[in-house]
Amino acid sequence: MEHKLDKFLRHIDQFDISHYVWVYEKGNKPILQSVQSMKKLGDLKDYQKQIVRVLAHRKVGKKDFYYLEHEDHELGWAELKTSIIVYSKPREHVRLDLDKFMQTQDKQIFVVAKNNLRLLKDQMLDSRFVMIKDGIQYEALFKKHRLQGWFSEDTLVRSERANIKVTGYTDNFKLFEFNNLTSEVKIDEKKIHPITIVHMFRDINLAKVKTGMGSFWTDMSDLEYDRDSLPEYEAPYTFDETVVFDLIQNISEERKMTKALVERLKSQFRDTDVEVEPSNTEEVENMLIDEDLEAMKLQLEREKERREKVEKRYKNLKNSFFGKLQTKYWQLRK
Repeated sequence: MEHKLDKFLRHIDQFDISHYVWVYEKGNKPILQSVQSMKKLGDLKDYQKQIVRVLAHRKVGKKDFYYLEHEDHELGWAELKTSIIVYSKPREHVRLDLDKFMQTQDKQIFVVAKNNLRLLKDQMLDSRFVMIKDGIQYEALFKKHRLQGWFSEDTLVRSERANIKVTGYTDNFKLFEFNNLTSEVKIDEKKIHPITIVHMFRDINLAKVKTGMGSFWTDMSDLEYDRDSLPEYEAPYTFDETVVFDLIQNISEERKMTKALVERLKSQFRDTDVEVEPSNTEEVENMLIDEDLEAMKLQLEREKERREKVEKRYKNLKNSFFGKLQTKYWQLRK
């Protein structure tokens, strides 16, 4: 799997850390308890076309096995050949540009049935991952935390967060429950104020407004506000920036996991209470305690070394060109 990555393979090679993959395998393969015992825990087909996390990699002969996690649940080891590494990105609210989508429908990758496309029309979707497949950059779109499919970036209309005070509105002003401007809401002039634009699709003049009656959707062209207060347009992350963002996120997750494991080992050591026979067993008791202590110290030392390596990688990444660029973007987006 690893050698079939895009040209940014070097990022994975240089940082031996966890990462995400989109499971895309032919036929069914077992999920194993370990690569040595070959005890079956489940079937990989149950996670076909789903995004999972790789926590570790082992090579057995000519086969590559990966330890997988799905939605915070550890699955086990599985051999992967054609699955694709994907990169997490800052979450964005997007909509499908249906005209562009229909023109390139054969290039889109569906996870749900194609006949469910009508359910995605005019829906607010979450873009959360990026991948390169066959030279095309795709983004993973989710609806209510469920992956709907991978769609090329040119078919997406992106939203922007905002905090713009509305000073008035035209006679054509209307409020709607949904972002396709359906299910009109009756306006109560006594309760509607204040009105604030909190989300907007600038390209199509669509806005989500927070009012005294609640949050609704409306046509921005019917709103009166200070045009100079519109924030400057921020272009979406480039692929390079997304890869760096993903690495920083994964390194941060590994640091948390390592810290939690060290704390758990410390807790186990504090709570260790070796039970022995009450008579003439002092020597045996001391020997057992010494053995447990040495084993625990060895585990802690290994985790300490791993943590130091992760910390070193994190600092190297942070001081790199892309790392500095990422830090700058974080500061701009606060």
